[in-house]
Amino acid sequence: MRKLINTDTEVAQKSDVVAPNTELATLVESYIENKEQESYFKDLATQENVQIKEMMHDMDITECATSLGTATITEQTRETFLEDKLIEFLKTNNVADDIVKTKEYVDFDALESAIYHETIPSELVKQMDSCKEKKTTTVLRIKKKKGD
Repeated sequence: MRKLINTDTEVAQKSDVVAPNTELATLVESYIENKEQESYFKDLATQENVQIKEMMHDMDITECATSLGTATITEQTRETFLEDKLIEFLKTNNVADDIVKTKEYVDFDALESAIYHETIPSELVKQMDSCKEKKTTTVLRIKKKKGD
């Protein structure tokens, strides 16, 4: 059996049915309909994006002007180091001394085990709360009625 480190989870439990034709009910219904349309149009725009890129590539053009706007294709190249390879390269070439560092981290499995087996005094465990950051997020979930 494991002890929980954080047990301060709060969940809103109150549910009230709002009378129809109120401003809130109207807004919720509008939101449901708009989210459904958003998903449809996002998928459609993604498909069109791919088609436009393919067609412009096949036509060997980088720009297409229409009465509504202009589509332009550009290529962006982003470089990032493959850190493991770079470390090995620097070590192999004997230039890693002041460049490659050792990073300390907390082994949370070991911490949990130490708390569970009480190898860390309980007064210290309580003081660890000062090392925590709490973020509360309000989440909106909408469920569309089925069959309507």
